Amino acid sequence: MRPSSCCAALVLFASAAAVSVAVVGCDRGPEIVPVTGTVLYNGEPLPFGSVTFQPPSGQPARGEIRGDGTFELSTYRRGDGAVVGKHKVKIACYESQHPAAVKGPGEQSLGRSLIPTNYTLLDQSGLVAEVRPGENEPFVFDLSGPAASFR
Repeated sequence: MRPSSCCAALVLFASAAAVSVAVVGCDRGPEIVPVTGTVLYNGEPLPFGSVTFQPPSGQPARGEIRGDGTFELSTYRRGDGAVVGKHKVKIACYESQHPAAVKGPGEQSLGRSLIPTNYTLLDQSGLVAEVRPGENEPFVFDLSGPAASFR
C-alpha cells in the first residue's frame, strides 16, 4: 500500500469513528430516575400485583408489588426507574398474580380483579404521579374498596 493510500484510509476510518461517537452521544433519550413506593388497600399493604406509570408518550415503567406492599419501577432495565415527568398510574391485583397461583402451560386468564377494576385502567384510576429529576420520595398509593381476600 502506498503511503498516500494508507493515510487516506486512516483519515477515513478516523472520520467514521468520530461521526459514530457523535451520533451515539446525541441520542440519550429521556431522563430516567429511580422510583419506589408502597401500595396500600384499605390501609393495609397490598400483598401482590403490579404498578404501571405511563408518561404522556413513550415507554411505561412497571414494577411488581412485593408481599409488604412495596414496589420498584423498571423502564428499560431492572430497577432503573421511570421517565421524569407526569404519569398516569394504574395498579392491578388479579388472582393469577398471587405468588402461589398455579399456572398451566399457555394460560391466558388473569382471573378476577381483587381490587376495584377502575384502579386497573389508566384513564379511570384517578391516580397520577409526578416523577422529578434526581431523588424522589417513595410514592404511596392508598386504595380503597370492598374487603378482599388475598389468600
